[in-house]
Amino acid sequence: MKPQFKVPPVLEPHRREVQVGSLRLFLYDAAPQNPAPVFLLHGLGDEADSWQRLIPRLTPHRRVIAPDLPGFGRSGRPHRAYTLRFFTQSVGGLLEALFPRGNSRVTLVGSSLGAAIALRFALEHPERVERLFLLDGPLIKGRLNPRLLLFLLPVLGERLYNSFRRDQELAYASLRPYYHDLEALPSELRAFLRERVWERVWSDEQRRAYFSTYRWLVWQALWGLFKPEELRSLKLPVSIVWGEQDHIAPTDSARALAEAIPGSRLVMLKDCGHLPQQEKPEELARLLLEG
Repeated sequence: MKPQFKVPPVLEPHRREVQVGSLRLFLYDAAPQNPAPVFLLHGLGDEADSWQRLIPRLTPHRRVIAPDLPGFGRSGRPHRAYTLRFFTQSVGGLLEALFPRGNSRVTLVGSSLGAAIALRFALEHPERVERLFLLDGPLIKGRLNPRLLLFLLPVLGERLYNSFRRDQELAYASLRPYYHDLEALPSELRAFLRERVWERVWSDEQRRAYFSTYRWLVWQALWGLFKPEELRSLKLPVSIVWGEQDHIAPTDSARALAEAIPGSRLVMLKDCGHLPQQEKPEELARLLLEG
């Protein structure tokens, strides 16, 4: 089976590709005539389609840019180590390609892994960021879901990942920990997710990028991805948005992150898991458009 990573119809008009050095990046670029661009970064093992319920709620007001991160979805998947530095440089290259004069500041929104990338980029390039939204990440305190810890083990992790190829419903069930209530999602989104997770588990290249990223992040997190003095130095408006029923990144990490970043705002979303852009798109859109 060759993965297709089909585009949701609502996002089809906005698809494009941008070359960043030797790297080809797939992205959605919606409402480019609008001001105040919003830049959306998805999480580990996900794609830009994660934002399909949010993008239409933002485009009447903002330009919205959402790439597939390198290694995932329809973007290039180079054979290399997938580190936070690599992702941050890729985001910087994409912003430079879209705004070559460097005179456009963006609202930077990151989900899970995307939050770690967004935070690192904002720390290194605060002049390029107007506001920062961290959604259920980065994890700086608390324990990961025990099942995810098995992915740290070489061979065993890959064997567990490949086991989802036995049954599409088994692959779909692997999504449940990421949601407060997977079955409460709209039926068309559930149908999309069922097909998408099946495409993911059959992509050997995306599997390689997933394990390279995940193992690097977890081991680095033991030493701290972000130094306390870095977080204290952040002067941008920062909002931390977290699902109260997040079983992947526990809420104690949200509170620790809010304490570490002076002046940040913490918003807890009821009846929401790890992906507020899918479970609570209206509430998230309202937060992003405030002010």
